[in-house]
Amino acid sequence: MSLSLIVALIGIAVADSLNPSLFVAQFYLLTTPKPTARILSYIAGILTVNYFGGVLLLGGARVLFADFIASLNHTTLYGVQLVVGLLILGFGLWMRAQAAETTEVKKPFSLRPIHTFALGMVVMVNELTTALPYFVAIERIAQADVGVVGGLALLLLYNAVFSLPLFGFLVFALVYRQHFAETLAKINRWMQVWMPRFIKYGSIAFGGVLSANAALMLTTGVGLFG
Repeated sequence: MSLSLIVALIGIAVADSLNPSLFVAQFYLLTTPKPTARILSYIAGILTVNYFGGVLLLGGARVLFADFIASLNHTTLYGVQLVVGLLILGFGLWMRAQAAETTEVKKPFSLRPIHTFALGMVVMVNELTTALPYFVAIERIAQADVGVVGGLALLLLYNAVFSLPLFGFLVFALVYRQHFAETLAKINRWMQVWMPRFIKYGSIAFGGVLSANAALMLTTGVGLFG
């Protein structure tokens, strides 16, 4: 288990955690009376789906990735990487970096912690279609071949980093309760303006690096990182 792998997973988790869709329902719950238990159960629902979904994916990814890599030669492997990098780069160039429209809040039918736990699970399942960073992280873990215990530990690390903004907003709301409503409106506006830009330019940077690394490996045999 290398330090570079851990740093890479932390970086991916930070990018993955800045998902506005996860915060919409949380912001609503934070406006309710005594929200701590609801928020904690909501976060628990999100992490339950994310972690155990990752465990299932990693279990399958180990076998599939090993078989897939074994079937590819050097040229095909980096050719695939080049295509993926160009697709991500193209998505970043195509995406419009304009303010995102406000997402409708998914309100639970009750505010009991068991139901906000279910809400968190529903929100996370709904986000599986945009879980590309998590899939990339799982692929990196599978490629590293760190064993079962190592894989579970790395998934735990990923989800711990992934959950930091969710816990951070709860702490902020409890500490600055009197000014929270006004600050929450500012945070919402900031996220609507800057998150599309973050995704756009992050995709351009990541796709560009991935493409450049693959191109160098194909032409010179030496990539960007060694």
